[in-house]
Amino acid sequence: TAPSVTLQNLRFRYAPGAAPALDGFHLAVARGEHIALLGPSGSGKSTLLALIAGLAPVEAGRILIDGQALDAGSAAARRRRMGWIGQRPHLFAGRLVDNVALHRPGLGLARVATALDLARLDDVAAHRGNAPIGEDGSGLSGGEALRLALARACVDPDVSLILADEPTAHLDTRTAADITEGLLALAEGRTLIVATHDPALAAQMDRV
Repeated sequence: TAPSVTLQNLRFRYAPGAAPALDGFHLAVARGEHIALLGPSGSGKSTLLALIAGLAPVEAGRILIDGQALDAGSAAARRRRMGWIGQRPHLFAGRLVDNVALHRPGLGLARVATALDLARLDDVAAHRGNAPIGEDGSGLSGGEALRLALARACVDPDVSLILADEPTAHLDTRTAADITEGLLALAEGRTLIVATHDPALAAQMDRV
């Protein structure tokens, strides 16, 4: 089930004594809602995603996922149900299907094929077959590498919350539109929080 996410009065600073990167921040995301955190670089969007993923502790306030507090004891279990799409996904030398499945148990070829299809990589997969890609995605275009990251983040049916950090940054308009379409297809029935400064991507979300 897609979770709700509630941020209550968050304060976070990168170092003791530094000015808060976030202070008194509130946000309520409904189950299955798709939202955009829209703002310029340095405004705290990526920081918010990291906090929701439990990758750093808040100084004050609470993060609730489905009404349950996210803390050091629950973060690892919560992350297993999250899909993370970063700006520079690491791809290893090997087949496309292996880069998607990552040896996770229960992810058979049929499920991987569905994820590749939703990410609009089915033609690339059919063309490459078992031919490996190189380290860091050598042999793929930038857009193809990002679509592979989408498929990887969303292939697990237990993933119910997707966090995407600037997925269309530094892409041309056509490629960005393809990434947006793939992301929306993979996020169907899931809660999606996207950090972006791309107004075209933000316009496709339920709320900014």
